[in-house]
Amino acid sequence: MIMSNEKHHLIEELPDLMIGWDRAYEYQDVPLLDYAWEVANYFLPDYVETDQEMVPAESIAPALFANRYSERNLSIEERYERAKQMGMCNTTFENYSKDHKAYRKLDDSFKEKFLMNEDLQNTIEAFHLDISKFWYLLLFIYDFIEDLEINTPDIKKSTLEDFSYFYANLLKSTNITLRENNKKRYIVEREDTINIIRIALQHFINTYSEIVHNEQDDRNTMLKKLKEIGLKGFIDNNLPQNFIFAERDGLDISHKKWKFTDMFLFFFVNRKAYSTPNKKIKVSKDKMMLISRLIYTVGYDGKRYNHEYDSEGNKNRMLSNLLRRYKKEKFPSVIAKNYHVISL
Repeated sequence: MIMSNEKHHLIEELPDLMIGWDRAYEYQDVPLLDYAWEVANYFLPDYVETDQEMVPAESIAPALFANRYSERNLSIEERYERAKQMGMCNTTFENYSKDHKAYRKLDDSFKEKFLMNEDLQNTIEAFHLDISKFWYLLLFIYDFIEDLEINTPDIKKSTLEDFSYFYANLLKSTNITLRENNKKRYIVEREDTINIIRIALQHFINTYSEIVHNEQDDRNTMLKKLKEIGLKGFIDNNLPQNFIFAERDGLDISHKKWKFTDMFLFFFVNRKAYSTPNKKIKVSKDKMMLISRLIYTVGYDGKRYNHEYDSEGNKNRMLSNLLRRYKKEKFPSVIAKNYHVISL
């Protein structure tokens, strides 16, 4: 169904705060990101250190998304200048260009398709959702899923996470305890000894960085060098940006639809649709049908996902059938460059 062009004025523009992810909390004051925060804090929480463990905290993902949105139409030169103004870039343009060779811009090309789908818009209104906030939620989830790539066997989740956590804590530690069979064997408390360990690890990190940023070597050569010096699977604190030499495949379309649905079902879990005043308009209140139409909107499937019934009058169950196939399966291990995710 075709809608009036007046619907185009319903989307409020997301402001560019010119603030990096290190001040992500300031984006909590942007109402247009309210829905994105709900989903991000559940699926992509940040972590803070307590006395005993790392515990979930407010996500930085909405801030990352907001900045990707603001720079979506900029050239690489303009992105570089913007990053410098924000204090998020202290390198040369040449190095910046090298690090952003595989940069993927945020895609919002389906905005008109979203706005012109009357069935979709009627259902969104029936759920009493803010159209602008919902649009940015859709963009956020889509952009995150497009960022996902299958993690390879060369990148072991436990190694990556354990080392990152260990190194972050070592920088603040005043002692190191060594154990054997759960019994204390040795405690290092000397500041100079701990500092030697820090320096040694930093040397390994620098060695790793020199290898993976060598523009003369192909990926196989880089991986071979890492293996030769015992740094296979080694990381630094910028893993998502720098560990790019191992071959990774994007998610297949079925997995994209699976994760897309999972995130939207969480958003809708405590929400319900209400009857519309206009009884002449038939509005679907089916959450799965709404998500199916969103899948069609972003291009993960064709018009069949937009239709509530098939040509024989049968209810559209394609999305439900897809999810049923994966009911007993585990989602594949993934990595996301822009959203700083190692695995889900």
